[in-house]
Amino acid sequence: MPGELVKRTRRAAPRPDREHGSMSVEMVVLVPVLLMVVLIAVAGGRYVSAEGMTRAAARDAARAASLERSAPSAAAAASAALARAQTASADCTATTSTADFRAGGSVTVRVSCQVELADLGLVLLPGTTTITAEASSPVDTMRGTA
Repeated sequence: MPGELVKRTRRAAPRPDREHGSMSVEMVVLVPVLLMVVLIAVAGGRYVSAEGMTRAAARDAARAASLERSAPSAAAAASAALARAQTASADCTATTSTADFRAGGSVTVRVSCQVELADLGLVLLPGTTTITAEASSPVDTMRGTA
């Protein structure tokens, strides 16, 4: 169309961008930090879970021991209860105190579990940590003991 002005758009010459590639640098710095935060949260969850399982194992072992009629069978019952406990494949040992095993007395069980943390790959965490729990259960006053 004659007489019409034709606008020409002019593109500016590309300027060098100083932030070119900065997202890659940010990701290289940020990903390891986020990964470490996640692994610390996993380690904390593993510790809390193992602590709860250790307490439950000690409680169940003490209760099983208190239902027996003699001190040797109480110790055996505590060991059997610990073997049945769900301790997430942790290496657990129990010590049963039957010194007060009599009608109206109590049985005390101390459970120690080794929890693996080395597989998380965090340098600031120990390879294994020990969690200990203790529970007592009363022996029934009307129960006959040997």
